Amino acid sequence: MEEKLNIIQQEHTEYTLLKIEGRIDGYWSKQLEEYLDNSLRTGKYNIALDLTGVNYLSSLGIRILVKFKKLYRQVNGGFGIVDASKSVIDLLEMAGLHTLLKWQIQEVASSVEAAARIIESDGYVFKVTQTAALKGMECYISGNPEKLRTGGFGKEDCKSLKFGRNHYGIGLGAIGLNFDDCKNRFGEFVALGDSVVYSPAGKPNSPDYMLKSGALIPGIELLYGITFAGDFDTVVNFSSADIGKTIGLSAILTKIFEITSHECFVMVMLAETSGLVGLSINHSPANEGEITQNPFTYPEIKENVNFTTEPEFKQMMTITAGIASISNVESLERFTRPLVSGSPIMQHFHTAVFSYHPLKKTDINLDDTISALFEQDKIRGVLHLVNDTREITGIGESEFTGGVCWIGNIKSTIKTR
Repeated sequence: MEEKLNIIQQEHTEYTLLKIEGRIDGYWSKQLEEYLDNSLRTGKYNIALDLTGVNYLSSLGIRILVKFKKLYRQVNGGFGIVDASKSVIDLLEMAGLHTLLKWQIQEVASSVEAAARIIESDGYVFKVTQTAALKGMECYISGNPEKLRTGGFGKEDCKSLKFGRNHYGIGLGAIGLNFDDCKNRFGEFVALGDSVVYSPAGKPNSPDYMLKSGALIPGIELLYGITFAGDFDTVVNFSSADIGKTIGLSAILTKIFEITSHECFVMVMLAETSGLVGLSINHSPANEGEITQNPFTYPEIKENVNFTTEPEFKQMMTITAGIASISNVESLERFTRPLVSGSPIMQHFHTAVFSYHPLKKTDINLDDTISALFEQDKIRGVLHLVNDTREITGIGESEFTGGVCWIGNIKSTIKTR
């Protein structure tokens, strides 16, 4: 037998079988790890292994098998060995892992997933589930984003806001005691229930955050923003039907309008990205002397705004929050921009970036998943997402490979704090 690793993939109705032949040693185990990681990322939640053709399994290979057994268990998937060569079985029995690594298919979908409506469109599968929420979301706007053009934010513009479960928001703010404490650090923020994260001005890759702990309630010193409170009425899982295919934010929002028939909605999305396009400010607009004229004119914009020069944070997990409207909501005009030139969809979204973590196949709890991401990983960045449609030099929009969207209909009038 050749000293290399061959992986033959066979698709079955309820699982994927991987027939593996060769050596799983210190060198070839890396190929197996990459293959299994890619399978999980592309939504294969039941993987069975046939190791009858494996003549050698190293300790590193065993570690990889145990790693993916745990990962698949965390996401309610199935992973294990259906058959193996005698040498592999003897080794696993000596290590006390033969029973642990046995194949057992994950039970079929929960009752919630079974009730989902399936929509296939342009190479993507959307699973749509309605929740029991009836009241929808309340939306509040605060401050004047147009002051960004003059750097005219003062103490009178600053509001202290607290968040918690079922409370979300985006805008410009900082974590701190008051305006004076924060005036040099105001930047983009995302409030996600019991978690608040922001990007201090001038430090795009050094975000700070606050989590609920005991009596500590996360909050933000706010210059301007949009905040939401209430329950989500629709959950949309989306995944690619073709390996390597991605979907842009504009296509996701367009599909959600089609699915829900909402005219204005809040969205919180957990998704793996294949590249983000966005920006963050480089100078706090409340820092006296930093901004003396419109920071968005050329060439000042090069110094005052950090742009992604190419899609960034590929293959990372993101939490994106914001608002989209297809109707003329006058009070939102200062806070939203067209999705693409000429589009009736107006939107404003911020995203927080983490290392990749697989999502559960079913029964994903938004609050628990957000908390786990903050507690287990260092956050990588916060961006205001944009669509760069410049001719020749434009890099397009943020793209995603799969994820889950929680949608809340904004039924009540937009309110001003």
